[in-house]
This record gives sequence, C-alpha cells and structure tokens, in this order.
Amino acid sequence: MDSEISNNGADVGKLSKDELKVYDRQIRLWGHDGQKKLSSWNVLLIGLQGLGAEIAKNLILCGVHSITLKDPSDVSILDRCSQFLIPPDSEQRNRAKASLTNAQKLNPNVKVTADTKPIDEEDEHFVTKFDIVIATECFPATYKKLNENCRKNQVKLFIADVFGLFGYFVQDITFEHNLYHEIFPNYDQRSNVSENCPLPYYLTSALLRFQCESNRKPNPDTCEEDVEELKSIISSFEQITDIEAYDEYFGELFCEMSPTTSIIGAMVAQAAMNTIMDKTVEDFNVFFYDHVEHRGQYFKL
Repeated sequence: MDSEISNNGADVGKLSKDELKVYDRQIRLWGHDGQKKLSSWNVLLIGLQGLGAEIAKNLILCGVHSITLKDPSDVSILDRCSQFLIPPDSEQRNRAKASLTNAQKLNPNVKVTADTKPIDEEDEHFVTKFDIVIATECFPATYKKLNENCRKNQVKLFIADVFGLFGYFVQDITFEHNLYHEIFPNYDQRSNVSENCPLPYYLTSALLRFQCESNRKPNPDTCEEDVEELKSIISSFEQITDIEAYDEYFGELFCEMSPTTSIIGAMVAQAAMNTIMDKTVEDFNVFFYDHVEHRGQYFKL
C-alpha cells in the first residue's frame, strides 16, 4: 500500500487539488508523504458512544481514506453526556446511523459508512478489510476475541474505553507485546491479575471484572451497589493491601464524561496516525488516564 508513495514527497499527484487545499496545514506539519499514507488507510471503529465520536472526529478530520462506524446499539439517554455527532432531533435509532450525517460533514474527502451488525457476529477474517481496527465500549470477551483475530491477520488494533472520568487504551501494533487477555487476565478468577502494576491497572481490572459478572458497566442508577461491588472485587486481588487508596476513584466511574472522552479519543487517534505514518511509539502497550492524579501514564505490560 505504501510502496506507491515516494520518500521525498515529490509524488504529489496522488492527492487531489481539493485534498491539498483541505489538508494544507496538516501537510505543513507532516508532509505530503504522511498525508498520502493517511489518505490510503481504511479504519474500522467499533462503538459510537462519546469516546467513539471523539476518535471518529479526529481521524475524519485528519483525512484517512475511509472509516466504518460499527455499532448495533440504539441511541440512549447516556449518549447525551458526550456523544456530539448525534443530532438532538435525529430520527435514527441506531447510534452508528444517527452519527453518520454529521460525521460525513466533517470531511467530504473521507468515505464514512455505518455498520449495524454486532462485531461478535463477524467471522475472524472480517478485520482483513481494514488497516486499523479501533474497538471501544465492548465486553472483555469481545476484546479478547478481536485481539486474537487481528493478530492472526496482522491487523493493527487499538482497544479503548472510558468509565466516567477514568479511561485507558491498549495498542497491539507490533504484534510483539502481550495480548489483551494476557494484560488483563481477569476472566476466570478475581485474584488472577498481574503483579507490581500501578493503581490504575487494578482499577481497570476491577471494572473489567465487573463487566464480566454484571454484563454491563457501572451505572449511575445503581451507583451505590456498583461501588460496593467494585470495592469487593479490588479487595479480592491478592496484590491490594490498601483499599482506601481507591476511595477517590469510586464516585466518578459512571457514564462517559466529555473531558475524558476528549483526552482518550485524542490519544488513540494520535497513536493511530503515528502508526499509519510509520512513527510508531513501540515502547508501551497500555495508557491510563488517572483523573485523580490528573495525568496520563504509559506502561509496557
């Protein structure tokens, strides 16, 4: 795919006049070569809640060739927290279809399509249609299966999620680091997590374990019960000796809050663009946004 692109950016003819005009500022930043690479890649984005909307916006504006918005879910009241692509008067019930018009308006040069079929119903070769897969708002078992299929087919993968003001993402782009279920091995028993990891790692593990057991994310309607369950899960981790260290986190893990979707969405899109332009940062595979410490942290797990 990239073999048609000259190293010195002299082969400008591959970009149309309209693209050169639209991407003028970006070309000044990363050159014609980088923009042509971006303009040739196809992206699958799974999950169109607030985080998915942020990632879609960033990648559409930067000028990828195509992006498929895949989401079988209907629009819900929780989407009003951070999903800005869905018009208030939208008659579309499906979240991907409801996001399509405004997403396409961001950049007519990008092919934007909506797909309402659940990713779990696709076969293992479905991912080969894309250069990059970005998965959000899925259950841990889905992330596990998707990671295995992407690695088997050498498709670069990003997994990201937001819980209130807390968020994280995992990248599998060199196919050398651990798979998702090896990073978060918390599917079979509560104590089965890695050792000597940062506080946000155990919080993420507890949230994923919560999803496995409750078949949902923590919900504001049941916040008190959900916090107690999260405390119980974290307490069950053999590595945790001070459960009180998590007290500040528990009250802000509900819905997708716009500040965090903006941060995680920008980080994922930036990492994806770096990968497309062969500027991959390879010395980490996990990023946590710690809203209590107000900082992001990269780790190799």
